[in-house]
Amino acid sequence: MSWRTSAYLPIKSPHIGSSSSPPPTSRNGNTSSAYSNTSNPWLALARSRLVLLLAVIGCSLLALVSMRSKTVPAEVREPRRPVNSFEGLNEGLLNLLEPVTLRQFVLEPTTIEWRVPSSQEGPVSWSKAELLPTRAANLAAYHRDLADNPNISPTLINGEPVPRHKIRVFPRTIRLDDDVSYPEDGDLLFGMTTTVKRAMMMSELWTRWLLAPDAPSTDSTRAASSLRPACMILLSSQEDPDDIEDLKRMLKSRSLPCGVRTSTYERYEVRVLDMVPQFTAYAVELGRSFKWFIFNDDDTFWLDMRALRRMLAKYDPSTPLFVGATSESVNQLQQFGRMAFGGAGMLASAPLLHKMNNNWDECYKQFRQIFGGDEMLTRCAALAKGATKQTVTTEEKGLHQFDVPGDTTGMLQSGIPFLNLHHYLGGSWVHLFGYGSYLEDFAQIRLVNQAAAFLGGDNMFKRYVFGDGRWLLVLGYSITIFEEKLKKDMLREMEHTWYEGYRLSYEDRPSIPERRGDEGKPAKQTFYIDGVKVLSSTSAMFTYAQADAWYEHMASEDRVRIEVLWDGGMDDTQESHRHPRLYVR
Repeated sequence: MSWRTSAYLPIKSPHIGSSSSPPPTSRNGNTSSAYSNTSNPWLALARSRLVLLLAVIGCSLLALVSMRSKTVPAEVREPRRPVNSFEGLNEGLLNLLEPVTLRQFVLEPTTIEWRVPSSQEGPVSWSKAELLPTRAANLAAYHRDLADNPNISPTLINGEPVPRHKIRVFPRTIRLDDDVSYPEDGDLLFGMTTTVKRAMMMSELWTRWLLAPDAPSTDSTRAASSLRPACMILLSSQEDPDDIEDLKRMLKSRSLPCGVRTSTYERYEVRVLDMVPQFTAYAVELGRSFKWFIFNDDDTFWLDMRALRRMLAKYDPSTPLFVGATSESVNQLQQFGRMAFGGAGMLASAPLLHKMNNNWDECYKQFRQIFGGDEMLTRCAALAKGATKQTVTTEEKGLHQFDVPGDTTGMLQSGIPFLNLHHYLGGSWVHLFGYGSYLEDFAQIRLVNQAAAFLGGDNMFKRYVFGDGRWLLVLGYSITIFEEKLKKDMLREMEHTWYEGYRLSYEDRPSIPERRGDEGKPAKQTFYIDGVKVLSSTSAMFTYAQADAWYEHMASEDRVRIEVLWDGGMDDTQESHRHPRLYVR
């Protein structure tokens, strides 16, 4: 593995966390000090007079500034940044982007068969055609095509033809072959240990996989009610009963097939271990038999249920199996060793869960003092299977703990397979859209959810290169233009966009600075997904918004946007006059 650092990366997140800080506490844990206003009236009086004095001074200064501003000629005031400007770019990037007057293009997908999961080393579609050509080049190509075929009638915007690009994609609805024994949706029981507050928020996203579209069962003996996956939420018994009832109503309003159970164990990590007997009891309560019991965190985001089922079809669920993934972080591996991590999902077959449940008292006795719940579960699975912590997990590359601090653009543009995402809230780990987004974390994952829902799991994050290395299109995620063209061998390495000095277990290459590089270093301009509008069963409009450098804090209205029409043709319910070829906001 190569490891390089870059001076263009912060060593910690430049963003302030979205959650408010708790009030300061004294060493004994009390929020009020022995010298608070309530216990010292003289100090309170002094403070109140100081506040009054500061308020008077502040008002005076504000009035003075207001008076002076009226006398400043308009022509010498600092001008507001013009809307849709490329201000702040490297000169080379500016020269590339300014002649591009049309910021729309069309994708015409052709479906091909999916064969193997994607990888860094796998082939990437490489085209010499510019994704967004300059106006001069675009018009010249249009007139050449018109001379060859006078009957062509492309969509024109401001007299300029909209570029169209043919791409090969995988089926948007993942195909599950009849000759393979796939687990049904109803064979899966998902579970997470969380809080009422977190579940109220995160359950909006759980609909992505728990409410997968209905599909006929391949087993005619299965009851229709069993076709849906099931879900168990484990809470602390200390939660307010009224809050728990509110959560149940919320889950019902979202049609989520989730039951709520409580655990008397005070420590969160032990409640994670308690999932084993809780799973067993909940399955009995439902009167259902499950082939797979899936332990995951409440912020584990599964991109596509059919992709998960296809992955599980490789395994025999009648044997004791523990499928999962370790951390991507070299630091985490060195600290905790090789084991399954819950954010990536830990998938136990029914026979293994049965053994873990039978051994649970011994697991609790031996492992209850261990640091993390993930390690407790891994060790309990190892004890049940007669393996070690390092060997019990059958590792899957598409599962991700996402122990990646900072800008994860390089990882999401790398071509590695993704069955799920994790750690995308709060700013302490993953920044899905780098440091240059104006969107809150939850708004970002909502957009990923919408994109994945239309594209399907196999197409999400699929890569295409245009302009002979000038442009990188990552479906549903980003568009990037590079001042210095990419080389083909660069696509086999992950751009190190996360914290400087933090190592992952992937081949990486130096980071390319966003928008501006110091001392003439070539830069890039990234556009992240900013809107998804489904137009029909086969077409959608994707909008991508310009990122800024982490220190710029550019407003939304000042960002350049690129619109991409996914033109999948007409379905059986559409007529040509009802399906315009391009929609412009």
